[in-house]
Amino acid sequence: MARPGSEPFDLVIRNGSVVTDSGTLQVDVGIRRGRIDAISSALPSGTNVIDAIGKLVLPGGIDAHTHFANEVGGSRTADDFESGTISAAFGGITTIINYAIQSPRQPLAEAIGLDLSRAQESSVIDFSSHLIVTDPSIAGFDSQMAELVGLGCPSVKVFTAVDDFRLPDRDLLRVLRAARRHGIMVNVHAEDGAMIDDLTDELLAAGHVGIRWLPRSRPPLVEATAIRRVASYAQQVGTPVYFVHVSSAAGLRAIRDARSEGATVYAETRPAYLFLDESCYDGDERQARYVACWPPIRAISDQAALWDGIADATIDTYATDHTSWMAAEKLRPNLNFGEVPGGFANVETSIGMLFGEGVATGRISLARFVDVTATRPAKIFGMWPRKGSIAVGSDADIVIIDPAAEITITEEMSHSRSDVLAYRGRRTTGWPVTTISRGEVVVDHGMLLGAKGRGRPAERKQMPGPGCASQG
Repeated sequence: MARPGSEPFDLVIRNGSVVTDSGTLQVDVGIRRGRIDAISSALPSGTNVIDAIGKLVLPGGIDAHTHFANEVGGSRTADDFESGTISAAFGGITTIINYAIQSPRQPLAEAIGLDLSRAQESSVIDFSSHLIVTDPSIAGFDSQMAELVGLGCPSVKVFTAVDDFRLPDRDLLRVLRAARRHGIMVNVHAEDGAMIDDLTDELLAAGHVGIRWLPRSRPPLVEATAIRRVASYAQQVGTPVYFVHVSSAAGLRAIRDARSEGATVYAETRPAYLFLDESCYDGDERQARYVACWPPIRAISDQAALWDGIADATIDTYATDHTSWMAAEKLRPNLNFGEVPGGFANVETSIGMLFGEGVATGRISLARFVDVTATRPAKIFGMWPRKGSIAVGSDADIVIIDPAAEITITEEMSHSRSDVLAYRGRRTTGWPVTTISRGEVVVDHGMLLGAKGRGRPAERKQMPGPGCASQG
C-alpha cells in the first residue's frame, strides 16, 4: 500500500481511521504533488502534517448532480460556480458534475463549453459537466454527441416531464441510440409528463392552487411509470441509463424490476427525500414553498424505503440536485403549486447529514457511506480510480470527518448565496472538518483556504460501448 520516495511528502495525514468502500484501516496517508503516494503505518513526516486522531479519513464526496449558474424559466439559480463550489467544499465535496442546458438549436459542444468555461474561472474544487439535451433535431446530432466525449464530458440528461425540457419518446430513443454508439451515459429525469399535466389541470380546475397540492400532482406512480418506460427503451437499445433523484418506494420497485429483466440501470437519490417528508407541505405556505422540488418530497414510508435502498445498494449514488433560489423567487405572488421554482441548496449539508442520520444512527455502514458518496459516482461517471478512492496513485481528494461533532444547522454556517435554508435548526452528530482537493487543504475547521479558479476539469472515461474501450 506504500510507494515511498526519497523526497518528503507534501502532506501527511496521521492517526486517523482511513475508510474506503471495503473497510477501515488505522494508517497514515502520504501525499505528493496532488496524489496519494503512500498508505502505511508510521510514515515519515512531511512538509505539513494533519493529526486526524479520533477522526475519519474518507474519499472526498463526488456530487454528480448540481445546477450552478443555470437559467430556468427566465431566472438564474442563486449559486454560481464560485459560491456553489465553496459551499460544496465546506460540506466535504471535492468534485461536482454540473448540468449545462442546451438552448434551442444550440450546438451541443457550445452549450457544454460555456459551462466548463464558467467552472474553470470560478470553481474552488474539481468539476465536470453533463449536458441537458433539449433539441436533438439539430443537424449532425450524432456527430455532435461524439464531440462531448472529446470534451471529456461523456454524459447527457433527458427529461420525460417539465416544460422546456421534455423530449418526445422518439427523441428519447434517438438520444439513447447515439449514446450507445459513443459510450455516453444517459441521465434521466423520470416523471410521466402527460400524467402530471392531467392531474395538474384537474386540481387547478377544482381551485386547488396552494403548494400542499404539489404531491397530488406528481404521485409516485408518475415516477414509476416513467422509469419503467425509459428502462424498457434502454434495454431495447442496449445502453445503460442513470435515473436521477429517485424519490419513492414505487420508483425503487421499478428500478429492481428493470434490473431483473436485464436492463442496466443506475439509481440516484438526494437529501430532500431522506431528511424530509411530505408533511412539510401541510403547514405554512411560505415555508412549504421553500422545499418545493420535482419529484416532490414523499411519505415517511417512501423515506424508509429509500434508506433501505441505500443500505442494500439498490441506490447507487447520493447527489444533491442543488438548485438554489432566493426566497423572492420562491415566494412570487400568484404562483400555483406547479409554478413555484423547484429545488433548494444542499451541497453544504449533504455529506454531514447523511453521516449523522445514516452512519451515526446505524442505518448504513461506513463502507456503504463511502460507496454511495464517492466510489460509485466515480465509477459510473468514468473517474475511477483517479477519484473516489483513497489508494496510491489516486488524486488526494479527501474529507476528514469528526464523528463526535455536534452540529446545529444555521444561516451563519451557510456559504450559499440563497437565503432559503431548508434544514434550519436540524441537529446532527458527525460533520466534515477538513476538505482536501488534490493535496491542497481548501477548507479547514470553518476557514476557506482554497482560491477561486483552482478547480480543474475531472478526467472522465467513456462508458463501454461499440467502439469504446472498457473502463475495467
